[in-house]
Amino acid sequence: MEEKRRVLEMVKAGEIGVEEALALLEALGNGPKASSPARLLRVRVDGHDHGKPVKVHVNLPLALAELLEKLLPEETQLTLGRQGVSLKELLAVVGQGVPEGKLVEVEAEEEGKPVRILVEVV
Repeated sequence: MEEKRRVLEMVKAGEIGVEEALALLEALGNGPKASSPARLLRVRVDGHDHGKPVKVHVNLPLALAELLEKLLPEETQLTLGRQGVSLKELLAVVGQGVPEGKLVEVEAEEEGKPVRILVEVV
């Protein structure tokens, strides 16, 4: 909205003509909208398994979100469960459509090592 106001102020000040203003306003109107539907389920897991660092970074189209359970290491699924996060319930909510943003963010410690899990819709 602020950009559109600036375009109108530029017209008022004589800095640009009406045609230029129309082109700018049209370009601003066709940009990405804040309410556009989310398309990806992004999962980031940073942890350790038997003392070795483990990184899992998955970007799944929402239409394939039910595959997430098969892609996550078992230890990650257990950590989510211990933190009170039900993967099945989370995927059911995602299937109903959710706005963009973080769904789950867990920072925990397993076997004395830090674990970070982030699930977000983008």
